[in-house]
Order: sequence, then structure tokens, then C-alpha cells
Amino acid sequence: MISHKYLNHGKIVPIEKCFKFNNKQDIHYLRFYSTKPTSDTSSVSFYEYAFSLRKLIIKDNKNKSGIYKWINKITNDIYIGQSIDLGKRFIRYFNLSYLKNRETLVISRALIKYGYSNFSLEILEYCDIVNLTEREQYYLDKLNPKYNTLKIAGSSSGHKHTEETKNKIRRRGRRALRPLRLSLKGVYVQEKSAWYGRTHSEETKALMSLNNFKENNPLFGKKHTEGAKELMRQKALGRKHSEETLLKMSASRGYLVHILEKCDLEGFKPIGSFVSIRRAASKIIFRRNYAVLL
Repeated sequence: MISHKYLNHGKIVPIEKCFKFNNKQDIHYLRFYSTKPTSDTSSVSFYEYAFSLRKLIIKDNKNKSGIYKWINKITNDIYIGQSIDLGKRFIRYFNLSYLKNRETLVISRALIKYGYSNFSLEILEYCDIVNLTEREQYYLDKLNPKYNTLKIAGSSSGHKHTEETKNKIRRRGRRALRPLRLSLKGVYVQEKSAWYGRTHSEETKALMSLNNFKENNPLFGKKHTEGAKELMRQKALGRKHSEETLLKMSASRGYLVHILEKCDLEGFKPIGSFVSIRRAASKIIFRRNYAVLL
């Protein structure tokens, strides 16, 4: 590797090296790296090919707090962000699964849509953690980045989406989950279920009870509001349980009833059992030679 050091803000900028193969010269750049900023704003460093230099980016910015800028090389749209640890932030950015789980962010969707190869990364400045929000706001006001939906620097806590945005997020989530639900429907059932034929031990049940006892219970000391009760009542109206569910409810809440018929020679002979008195009354016509055991 051949590199050239010259005075440029204390940076080491590699130069190109030529290799000869079959009497032809192929030019290979040791690093796709430049300190040339993309705007009139002075910056610390500029990585034109962000994905190719991802390892270098993470290494250079490890344990450093500062302000960064993503640049779409096709549309020239930009995104301004801050981080108390730029190295960790870029590890997440170069994780495609991380981006897909955060598709509500405009920059995540843009990186997925255009690809890493069409983005450059610029470190605008390093600064103390206490000054991050102030410096981010400075660049938001100066550069007016399109990918930043919030024009106020800092955390997005307290920001409320409009109803239209909420509906879009819900529809996008349902569309994404529907194929997964359909593909898994009826797959992990009965013997294929991880809990098939298994039950919690008494010790485990006791531990679960303790974990949800009094103050540990999320509903401890809380009561449903009248509005919540009315919503629950409206939801329950018109609900019909299956025959199997009704039998289970009767067995757990009712009294088991056995019907015996009196015979002259054999005494009493069982003729049926029911999960409740109401079930027995709907099926049996009582006579004097019937006996009922509860």
C-alpha cells in the first residue's frame, strides 16, 4: 500500500496506485475517501462512497459525539443528525434489518430505496454532548434538509403525528404483516406448537404469581374509567360464544348434574350427566321416578 501524507487539517489522504495486468494499467484507489465537503459548510471529513468505507467510518468515529449529514448523490437531498456515539450510530445505519424496522423514518426509507452506494456521508463537526442539540439546530436552519421531517433539533418525544400520518403508518404495518400471518397460519399448531403437551410447574406458577403481585401488577391500584367500561360493554354486545366455549364456561361456573332413573330391580340407573342445572332442565323431562344428584 502506498499512501501520501500532506498538510490537510491533519488528515492522511491515500493516493491511487497503479497495477499492471497483461500490459494494461488498472487504477485502484486505496480508499474512496476525501476531505472535500459537498457544500460551503466546512466539515471534518467526507466519505464519498459510504458503504465501501463503512469499516473506516465506524473506526474513525468511535466514541465521538457530533453532527453528521447523509447526502443522496442522485437527488442531492440531505439528512442532518446528531449522536453521542457516531460509531454506534453508523453501525446501525449499515444494518439493513435495523433500517427496515424503522421505515417510518424518511432517511431509512431513502437508504433502502436508493441503496447505500448512492449515498455519501459527511461529518460536519465533533462537539461536546451538551452542545449537540444547539449545533444540530444550527445546521438544520442553515441547510434546510429535506429528509428531516422535524425541523426542531433534539429528541422526537412530544411530537404528535397527524391522523393522516397515523393512518398511513397503520396501513403500511398491516400490509407488511399480512403475508407473514398468512404464511404462518395453521403451521405451528397442535404437535408443532412449542407448548404442545407442556404445562408450567407449580413452582413456575408461584413465581409468575409473585411477579404480578400487588405493586408488580401493572393494574395494581388502577380502575377502568367510565369511558373504558362503556367501550368494553359495546364490544361485548352481540358477541356469541361457540358451543364448545359455552360448555367450558358451564363446566367451570356451574354445578355438575347427574340424572338417575329409578328401576324396580336395579335401583337407580344413571341415564345422563350435564354440566349445569340449566342444561339438564333443557334436555330432561322430570318424572317421579327420576332422581337428580348435584
